[in-house]
Parts: sequence; structure tokens; C-alpha cells
Amino acid sequence: MRFIDLSHPLRDGLPSFPGDPVLRIEPHCTTASEARCNVSRVAMGTHQGTHLDAMFHFVEDGRTLDQMPLEWFYGPARVLRIPKAAGEDITVEDFAKHEEHLTEGARILFDTGWQREFGTPQFFKDFPSMTQEAARYLASRKLRLIGMDTPTPGRDYYEVHHILLAKEVEMVIVEGLAHLDQLPDEEFTFIGFPLNFAGRDGSPIRAVAMVD
Repeated sequence: MRFIDLSHPLRDGLPSFPGDPVLRIEPHCTTASEARCNVSRVAMGTHQGTHLDAMFHFVEDGRTLDQMPLEWFYGPARVLRIPKAAGEDITVEDFAKHEEHLTEGARILFDTGWQREFGTPQFFKDFPSMTQEAARYLASRKLRLIGMDTPTPGRDYYEVHHILLAKEVEMVIVEGLAHLDQLPDEEFTFIGFPLNFAGRDGSPIRAVAMVD
């Protein structure tokens, strides 16, 4: 058994989604200080780096992180290879090719290759974009979780999030994944637990794949 880290490291000043808080990681005290220990001060948004969205992120009366069952963040998963260039659409046809894996309750990650831009301002510009029709198709398949190497599912982020996070769907959305190209084509175990922010909308995660 081996583990594949699917999370990008968090570093001070790492670019954030436009409009989100700037990531700051600074020493609060050090072993050379009076406290004689290293403690860091961290300030960031709840959707920094590799993270997941709770329903409350876009649905006012949707589930918050602490209301989501823990089993939603752990279980068998598959990766879909959907290579895309900057600005290209991710369509119903792209997902329908993998229809046999898009079953009720499935955890699906998709690899566009956009992870190569992580850490640059370009990551948040011209990323491959899921269409609203593709989001409705995924919602109709009743997936449990959809993960991606892009910063958000689509350019129409308001509409797409509402489709996937709606009360009748409640799909976990994981954004900004890393190293999807290292995943096997067969089934593996996905692990991606959020911090337990009571009443809140999202959290950075340490996403990991456990491979036999």
C-alpha cells in the first residue's frame, strides 16, 4: 500500500482566488524567543489551496462543514483523464465517455493537466471550465464527490456551484487537487477531511489517495 499526496503545499503569499484573503503564514514565536518554541500565525480564506466546498458556500440554508457526514470525505474513488488546454470547455461528452464510473454515490476526480499552473496568477485565469450542462449531467448521476485540478468547476461559478451543491444533490466539491497524473486508472481510496469549522462554508484539506 502506498499514499499519493493530492494537496499543494501552503506557503506564505501563495496566490488566492481573486477577492479572497491573502495567505499569510508567519512566525509568532521561535525557539530563540522567550517562549522557546516555534509557533506560527496563519491567516487565510476557507477556500485556500487544495480545499473543499460545503453546501453553505453558495446555498444559504445548505449544510455547513460540521453538518456533513464524515463518510462523504473518505472512500473508493476513480480519476478520469480529461486533458484540456487553457480556456477549453469541459463538456457533457467529456464525462459521458466514462459513464460506467459515474454511478450514484461515486467519488470522481478529473485530471485536466491544469495543476501545472498552481501557484501562479495564471491558475485563476483561463482555466478549463465545466459547462452548466456538464454540471447538470453530473448532478443527474447523483455522485457523492467531484474533485478537480482547477481552482473552481467553471467560469459560470455561481450557476455551476448552485447546481452541484443544491439540496437535492449535495455533491462535495474538491478544488485545486495536485498530482492527479500519478493516480492509477483503477480504483483507489480517497481521503480528504476538512477542518471542523463550525457553521462555515469550506476548508483547506490534506487530500490523499491510498493505493493498493
